[in-house]
Amino acid sequence: MSKYRDVTVNGRTFRARAGDVLLDSALANGVDIPHDCRAGSCGSCMVRVAKGKTICGETHSQGMVHACQARVVSDLVVEVEDVPDIDITPARLVGLRELAPDIFELKIAPERSVCYLPGQYFRFTFAGFPARAYSATASLDGQIGGRLVHLNIKRVRGGRVTSALGTTIRSGHRLRMEGPFGQAFLRPGGKGRLILAGSGTGFAPIWAITCMALRENRDRPIVVIAGARRLSGLYMRRALGLVARLPNVTVIPVIDEGPSPYPSLRIGRIEDHLPRLAPSDIVYACGSPRMVSALAGRVEDAGATFFADPFESAPPDEPAGLLGMLKTLAGSRRSPSIADGGAFAGPSLERSARHKAEA
Repeated sequence: MSKYRDVTVNGRTFRARAGDVLLDSALANGVDIPHDCRAGSCGSCMVRVAKGKTICGETHSQGMVHACQARVVSDLVVEVEDVPDIDITPARLVGLRELAPDIFELKIAPERSVCYLPGQYFRFTFAGFPARAYSATASLDGQIGGRLVHLNIKRVRGGRVTSALGTTIRSGHRLRMEGPFGQAFLRPGGKGRLILAGSGTGFAPIWAITCMALRENRDRPIVVIAGARRLSGLYMRRALGLVARLPNVTVIPVIDEGPSPYPSLRIGRIEDHLPRLAPSDIVYACGSPRMVSALAGRVEDAGATFFADPFESAPPDEPAGLLGMLKTLAGSRRSPSIADGGAFAGPSLERSARHKAEA
């Protein structure tokens, strides 16, 4: 029996050894599949297996696998969705304001136009700081597109990047953008009801999807569920008020901790207030991995379509070069302290190049 299998990706065929990782085999044969983390977390390398079988790399979306985790076990026909090319663009921070306690809106001006789909994210490297991944969003007044890229970022205690917002990182700061990444983007031309759930700053990609979906089809049925731990974390209330006026849009604000000062504000978790699903529904979930996992089971039971972007915790930054080696040696002889910075600053919940912070 042959040890090799025929793999076809968007019409291009190559030979892969049985058991090889799909992404690695494709790249080794000059066939590009968009990817980022290589850990099965970011979703950038999700592909549809149209024919054949893989093992590992399963996702919550039927027929979709993470190419960085899926292994070839038979002849395959694989479909990769057409997404904007990944590029690196210099940029500058031109706006920074606090939306709520520890939640900021940033306005980024790229030196040249960037192309992305609503729901995708970029890797941002502010000068002097490590890379972090944040989702592009629309402004809270519903404006999407244009030259500016809007971000919603939560300040994380001890975070290398977010703790510098408003101090070291302020208007005029230089940075670079790499991307876009991610597969939890709005598919154009859809007609089914959209269920859009975002916890914390996971609302950022959800808001981008909401605005674009309404621009594409003003009458499309949409349910927006926005969650936060407490009332002060519902920084998006202005945005929710805009779309709540539309007859085809249902808005469900949720906080973990009560009591509720408003009749329309629900108490509990997002999954507690998910409407009854139908197979024709399309569900997007962004934010807490716990919330994403809880919704995934409900969506699967209903036979609906699911796309998700879990904001996972980032590990500490690794020390680099000779200084990093000296710090590592020093760390083996004494307890690390926050003053050390980098890998000795304790776990960070900021969104790194590979992970996304819990909302």
